[in-house]
Amino acid sequence: MKFLLFPGGIRGFGVMAGLAVAIVGIIYSPAALAFPHFKQIGTTKIYSEAPIPEVMAERIQRADALLAASPLTVPELRRTLVLTEGGWRWKVLAAGNWGAIALRRPFSSALLFNNADILADRVRNGAPRGGVRTLSGTIAHESVHLLTARRYGEVRLARMPEWKREGYADYVAQETSISANDEAQVREVSPNSPLLRYYAAHRRVKQLLDGDGVSVDELLSKD
Repeated sequence: MKFLLFPGGIRGFGVMAGLAVAIVGIIYSPAALAFPHFKQIGTTKIYSEAPIPEVMAERIQRADALLAASPLTVPELRRTLVLTEGGWRWKVLAAGNWGAIALRRPFSSALLFNNADILADRVRNGAPRGGVRTLSGTIAHESVHLLTARRYGEVRLARMPEWKREGYADYVAQETSISANDEAQVREVSPNSPLLRYYAAHRRVKQLLDGDGVSVDELLSKD
Protein backbone atom coordinates (compact mmCIF):
# COMPACT_ATOMS: atom_id res chain seq x y z
CA MET A 1 0.00 0.00 0.00
CA LYS A 2 1.45 3.38 -0.99
CA PHE A 3 1.13 6.49 1.16
CA LEU A 4 0.75 9.09 -1.56
CA LEU A 5 0.73 12.00 0.86
CA PHE A 6 4.27 11.21 1.99
CA PRO A 7 7.11 10.95 -0.54
CA GLY A 8 8.84 7.64 -0.17
CA GLY A 9 5.75 5.79 1.04
CA ILE A 10 6.00 4.33 4.53
CA ARG A 11 9.57 5.60 4.91
CA GLY A 12 8.40 9.12 4.08
CA PHE A 13 5.61 8.80 6.60
CA GLY A 14 8.16 7.75 9.20
CA VAL A 15 10.31 10.81 8.49
CA MET A 16 7.33 13.14 8.75
CA ALA A 17 6.17 11.48 11.96
CA GLY A 18 9.67 11.82 13.38
CA LEU A 19 9.74 15.51 12.53
CA ALA A 20 6.36 16.00 14.15
CA VAL A 21 7.53 14.30 17.33
CA ALA A 22 10.68 16.43 17.34
CA ILE A 23 8.67 19.64 16.96
CA VAL A 24 6.29 18.68 19.75
CA GLY A 25 9.27 17.75 21.91
CA ILE A 26 10.83 21.18 21.39
CA ILE A 27 7.55 22.97 22.11
CA TYR A 28 7.18 21.13 25.41
CA SER A 29 10.90 21.18 26.27
CA PRO A 30 12.07 24.72 25.52
CA ALA A 31 15.54 23.99 26.93
CA ALA A 32 16.13 21.97 23.75
CA LEU A 33 16.55 25.29 21.93
CA ALA A 34 19.77 25.93 23.86
CA PHE A 35 18.88 29.18 25.59
CA PRO A 36 22.13 30.91 26.50
CA HIS A 37 21.05 32.00 29.99
CA PHE A 38 19.51 30.07 32.87
CA LYS A 39 18.70 30.87 36.48
CA GLN A 40 16.55 29.32 39.19
CA ILE A 41 14.81 31.56 41.70
CA GLY A 42 13.06 29.52 44.35
CA THR A 43 10.91 26.97 42.53
CA THR A 44 10.88 28.99 39.29
CA LYS A 45 13.28 28.04 36.51
CA ILE A 46 14.13 30.73 33.95
CA TYR A 47 15.51 30.26 30.46
CA SER A 48 16.32 33.47 28.62
CA GLU A 49 17.88 34.70 25.41
CA ALA A 50 19.11 37.82 27.22
CA PRO A 51 21.16 37.90 30.43
CA ILE A 52 19.01 37.53 33.57
CA PRO A 53 19.64 40.47 35.92
CA GLU A 54 19.15 40.34 39.69
CA VAL A 55 15.95 42.38 39.37
CA MET A 56 14.26 39.27 37.95
CA ALA A 57 13.70 38.20 41.55
CA GLU A 58 11.55 41.31 42.02
CA ARG A 59 9.51 40.48 38.93
CA ILE A 60 8.75 37.02 40.31
CA GLN A 61 8.05 38.46 43.74
CA ARG A 62 5.45 40.85 42.32
CA ALA A 63 3.85 38.09 40.24
CA ASP A 64 3.60 35.87 43.31
CA ALA A 65 2.14 38.73 45.36
CA LEU A 66 -0.62 39.07 42.76
CA LEU A 67 -1.21 35.32 42.80
CA ALA A 68 -1.41 35.31 46.59
CA ALA A 69 -4.76 37.10 46.36
CA SER A 70 -6.25 34.15 44.46
CA PRO A 71 -7.68 31.11 46.26
CA LEU A 72 -6.11 28.98 43.53
CA THR A 73 -2.59 29.83 44.62
CA VAL A 74 -0.27 27.17 45.98
CA PRO A 75 2.97 27.69 47.91
CA GLU A 76 6.19 27.33 45.98
CA LEU A 77 4.57 26.92 42.58
CA ARG A 78 6.88 25.04 40.26
CA ARG A 79 7.00 26.58 36.80
CA THR A 80 9.44 27.38 34.02
CA LEU A 81 9.62 30.83 32.47
CA VAL A 82 10.93 30.97 28.91
CA LEU A 83 11.89 34.51 27.96
CA THR A 84 12.57 35.12 24.27
CA GLU A 85 13.44 38.23 22.31
CA GLY A 86 10.65 37.60 19.82
CA GLY A 87 12.95 36.04 17.25
CA TRP A 88 13.32 32.52 15.87
CA ARG A 89 13.06 30.79 19.26
CA TRP A 90 9.70 32.45 19.86
CA LYS A 91 8.48 31.49 16.40
CA VAL A 92 9.39 27.86 17.03
CA LEU A 93 7.87 27.72 20.51
CA ALA A 94 4.73 29.71 19.67
CA ALA A 95 4.01 27.37 16.74
CA GLY A 96 1.67 29.69 14.88
CA ASN A 97 0.59 31.83 17.84
CA TRP A 98 3.22 34.42 16.98
CA GLY A 99 1.01 37.40 17.80
CA ALA A 100 0.59 36.38 21.43
CA ILE A 101 2.36 38.26 24.19
CA ALA A 102 2.73 35.03 26.15
CA LEU A 103 1.21 31.59 26.29
CA ARG A 104 1.12 28.27 28.11
CA ARG A 105 0.77 24.85 26.51
CA PRO A 106 -1.70 22.31 27.98
CA PHE A 107 -0.13 19.76 30.32
CA SER A 108 2.96 21.92 30.70
CA SER A 109 4.36 24.11 33.48
CA ALA A 110 6.40 26.11 30.94
CA LEU A 111 5.23 29.69 30.41
CA LEU A 112 6.43 31.21 27.13
CA PHE A 113 7.00 34.94 26.62
CA ASN A 114 7.40 36.86 23.39
CA ASN A 115 9.77 39.85 23.48
CA ALA A 116 10.64 40.14 27.18
CA ASP A 117 12.50 43.03 28.80
CA ILE A 118 13.31 42.13 32.41
CA LEU A 119 14.83 45.49 33.37
CA ALA A 120 11.83 47.45 32.10
CA ASP A 121 9.33 44.88 33.42
CA ARG A 122 7.74 44.67 30.00
CA VAL A 123 6.82 42.03 27.42
CA ARG A 124 5.79 42.95 23.88
CA ASN A 125 4.34 41.38 20.76
CA GLY A 126 5.01 44.27 18.37
CA ALA A 127 1.37 45.33 17.95
CA PRO A 128 0.86 49.11 17.71
CA ARG A 129 -1.94 49.01 20.27
CA GLY A 130 -2.37 46.55 23.12
CA GLY A 131 1.04 45.09 22.42
CA VAL A 132 2.75 45.82 25.74
CA ARG A 133 2.13 44.42 29.20
CA THR A 134 4.17 44.21 32.37
CA LEU A 135 6.34 41.12 32.53
CA SER A 136 5.50 40.52 36.19
CA GLY A 137 1.77 40.85 35.53
CA THR A 138 2.02 38.52 32.56
CA ILE A 139 3.86 35.95 34.67
CA ALA A 140 0.92 36.13 37.07
CA HIS A 141 -1.59 35.88 34.19
CA GLU A 142 -0.02 32.76 32.70
CA SER A 143 0.49 31.24 36.16
CA VAL A 144 -3.26 31.56 36.72
CA HIS A 145 -3.82 29.29 33.71
CA LEU A 146 -1.43 26.77 35.23
CA LEU A 147 -3.15 26.96 38.63
CA THR A 148 -6.60 26.70 37.04
CA ALA A 149 -5.55 23.56 35.17
CA ARG A 150 -4.19 22.04 38.38
CA ARG A 151 -7.36 22.81 40.32
CA TYR A 152 -9.99 21.89 37.72
CA GLY A 153 -8.07 19.85 35.13
CA GLU A 154 -6.78 20.55 31.64
CA VAL A 155 -10.03 19.45 30.00
CA ARG A 156 -12.09 21.84 32.08
CA LEU A 157 -9.66 24.66 31.36
CA ALA A 158 -9.84 24.00 27.61
CA ARG A 159 -13.65 23.90 27.67
CA MET A 160 -14.01 26.93 29.92
CA PRO A 161 -15.57 29.95 28.21
CA GLU A 162 -12.88 32.33 27.04
CA TRP A 163 -14.29 35.23 29.02
CA LYS A 164 -13.89 33.28 32.25
CA ARG A 165 -10.47 31.85 31.46
CA GLU A 166 -8.88 35.08 30.25
CA GLY A 167 -10.98 37.45 32.32
CA TYR A 168 -9.98 35.80 35.58
CA ALA A 169 -6.31 35.68 34.61
CA ASP A 170 -6.40 39.43 33.90
CA TYR A 171 -8.33 40.01 37.12
CA VAL A 172 -5.55 38.39 39.15
CA ALA A 173 -2.84 40.15 37.13
CA GLN A 174 -4.66 43.45 37.70
CA GLU A 175 -4.08 44.58 34.13
CA THR A 176 -5.41 44.28 30.61
CA SER A 177 -3.76 44.83 27.24
CA ILE A 178 -5.71 48.06 26.65
CA SER A 179 -6.94 50.85 28.89
CA ALA A 180 -10.37 52.42 29.11
CA ASN A 181 -9.02 55.27 26.97
CA ASP A 182 -7.89 52.80 24.29
CA GLU A 183 -11.18 50.91 24.13
CA ALA A 184 -13.11 53.41 22.00
CA GLN A 185 -10.23 53.83 19.57
CA VAL A 186 -9.78 50.07 19.15
CA ARG A 187 -13.52 49.61 18.69
CA GLU A 188 -13.57 52.24 15.94
CA VAL A 189 -10.60 50.79 14.05
CA SER A 190 -11.18 47.07 14.67
CA PRO A 191 -14.57 46.28 16.24
CA ASN A 192 -13.88 42.52 16.19
CA SER A 193 -10.46 42.76 17.80
CA PRO A 194 -9.68 40.09 20.43
CA LEU A 195 -8.43 42.96 22.60
CA LEU A 196 -12.02 44.08 23.06
CA ARG A 197 -13.15 40.58 24.04
CA TYR A 198 -10.43 40.29 26.67
CA TYR A 199 -11.13 43.78 27.99
CA ALA A 200 -14.84 43.02 28.29
CA ALA A 201 -14.02 39.68 29.92
CA HIS A 202 -11.97 41.39 32.61
CA ARG A 203 -14.77 43.84 33.38
CA ARG A 204 -17.34 41.04 33.49
CA VAL A 205 -15.27 38.91 35.86
CA LYS A 206 -14.50 41.89 38.08
CA GLN A 207 -18.19 42.72 38.35
CA LEU A 208 -19.11 39.14 39.25
CA LEU A 209 -16.39 38.74 41.88
CA ASP A 210 -16.27 42.23 43.40
CA GLY A 211 -19.76 43.48 42.70
CA ASP A 212 -22.06 40.46 42.79
CA GLY A 213 -20.21 38.39 45.39
CA VAL A 214 -19.68 35.34 43.19
CA SER A 215 -16.88 33.10 44.45
CA VAL A 216 -13.92 32.14 42.30
CA ASP A 217 -14.94 28.49 42.50
CA GLU A 218 -18.47 29.30 41.35
CA LEU A 219 -17.07 31.34 38.48
CA LEU A 220 -14.61 28.75 37.20
CA SER A 221 -16.25 25.43 38.01
CA LYS A 222 -19.62 26.15 36.40
CA ASP A 223 -20.60 26.99 32.84
